Amino acid sequence: MRSSKVPRKTKWRDAALIAAAQKVEHYEIASYGTLATLAEQLGYRKAAKLLKETLEEEKATDIKLTDLALIT
Repeated sequence: MRSSKVPRKTKWRDAALIAAAQKVEHYEIASYGTLATLAEQLGYRKAAKLLKETLEEEKATDIKLTDLALIT
């Protein structure tokens, strides 16, 4: 947990940076989800599998950022 002695300005900056990172993650989640579905529909099973793995990594990163935001 962060110390209450951290300046308020720093906390706001940290929160803004986390929010910006989550915007990127959400864009990537939407993109990889769409691409994985498209690859699967076109029969590119290997590509679909890799895209789904990447999608799960992006989701995990989003969860970590959410956890970080909660303690900031």
